[in-house]
Amino acid sequence: MVVSGNTMVIRIMYIFLILTALTSCGNNNTPEENKTNNFMEDDPSTILRIISTNPSYIPNNQQQQQAKDFLTKIYPKHKIEWISKDTIEFVDQGQNFDTIICPFCGKTIETEYWQDAMEKADQNHFTDLTIITPCCNKHTSLNDLRYITPAGFAKFILSVNDPETEIAQENITSLEKILGTQLRIIFTHY
Repeated sequence: MVVSGNTMVIRIMYIFLILTALTSCGNNNTPEENKTNNFMEDDPSTILRIISTNPSYIPNNQQQQQAKDFLTKIYPKHKIEWISKDTIEFVDQGQNFDTIICPFCGKTIETEYWQDAMEKADQNHFTDLTIITPCCNKHTSLNDLRYITPAGFAKFILSVNDPETEIAQENITSLEKILGTQLRIIFTHY
C-alpha cells in the first residue's frame, strides 16, 4: 500500500493527538507505578504485543508458527495473532503512553521534538530511525528511546488479546530462542 506524505503526516498527528488526550485523561501514574501496574486487571481492551528490538527483523515461517504454538500453551483461551508488515511501523502503547526519555542522560524528550522526528522518519517508512537527542546531542534512534511504558518499531507483531497475566521472563527468553531475536514486550491499552 502506497501512502502519500500528507496522509502519513496526518496519521502521525492523529496518533499523537490520541496519545496526548489519553495520557491527560486519568493516567496520572508515575513511571515507577507504570512498571508494576497490572495492565490486565478487568480490562477487555488490553493487547500484549511482542516485537523484535530490531525493527526490520521478520522471523521465518517455521519460527512464526513455533512462537504462536508456544504462546497458545501460555494463553490457551486467548486470540493470538501474527502480523507481518512490508514496512516498519510504530507499535504504540495506546493509553499507556506516558513519557519519552533520553537513553543517555535520562531527561524527558519533549513530545513536539519526538513528533517532528517521527514525521521525518515516516517519510522513509521508518527505515531510518536515527535522531540526535535534543538534551545531550548524542546519536541514537527513535527505537532506542526509553518509552514509559514500552513502545517500539517493527515489521512483525505477535499479539495476545486480553491477557489475564503478564508474560513471565522465562517465557520471553524461550520466545527469544524460538524467534532468534531479542524481544520487546508492549502492553497496549485502548
